[in-house]
Amino acid sequence: MKLRAITALAATLASGFFTPAAAENVNKEFIALSTISAMVLLKCDGYEFIDGAPRKAADQIGADFDTFAPATMNAIFAIADMEYDRSKLIPEVTRQVRSNLEELMVDHKKGNRFFCNKYGAVMLNVGWLKKK
Repeated sequence: MKLRAITALAATLASGFFTPAAAENVNKEFIALSTISAMVLLKCDGYEFIDGAPRKAADQIGADFDTFAPATMNAIFAIADMEYDRSKLIPEVTRQVRSNLEELMVDHKKGNRFFCNKYGAVMLNVGWLKKK
């Protein structure tokens, strides 16, 4: 799934008009938003998670938080060569995270400021992150 579509989804989520029927695959969208938030936290200064926001968003769109949040974070850790829990990995999730990360890195190559302005705004809009 292209991250442009995820950016559009983020605007829909922020507007409060999102329904599960509006998404083809809410779990994939949740994985993409989780990957974006992790990259913003890693690459951009001045952001932090809002406690409980990803779980609330998952509940609102009908995503399986308990399965896909740990799978996504552990996929990010595995790809970044950090410590991870192999029992939490789901191959399809790891492949999607890798694809999302590759797409995000294309935008990051346009400059950190460009990347942080674009994706930081997305994550602020969805309500997952806040400014420190």
